[in-house]
Amino acid sequence: MEANQNPVYKDKAYGQFRELSYSYQDGGAFEKTVGYHGEADRLVLQQAWDLFRERIESARQLVISGKVSPVVYYMEKNLLDPLNLSMMAGVALWRVKLHLKPGFFKRLNEKTLQKYADAFNITTEQLKKVD
Repeated sequence: MEANQNPVYKDKAYGQFRELSYSYQDGGAFEKTVGYHGEADRLVLQQAWDLFRERIESARQLVISGKVSPVVYYMEKNLLDPLNLSMMAGVALWRVKLHLKPGFFKRLNEKTLQKYADAFNITTEQLKKVD
């Protein structure tokens, strides 16, 4: 890539994240440039975060309607899947999958709730309800 062909985009939302890129100087040597995300990167990141926000809101609505347990909402909010949650909380994967159902979640003891709360870095009271 030739020098001056690296578009630089600086936005308050993305301004703190810089990236290293290489470009050719006029003499043919490589030059390291540290800049901010380009427009294409910014668009891709924005679309990805918009998708995550939609998934989180969808999970929140499912919890409010009583179709899934609050664990689903906090999994989406922390960008986790059942396998990663199982490893973080120290709960067997098959049990995590059961706890995604509201009937099983309501019967959880405090010890298991505390494991999930610690994995999500929240309190057990916050785990039991969705804001």
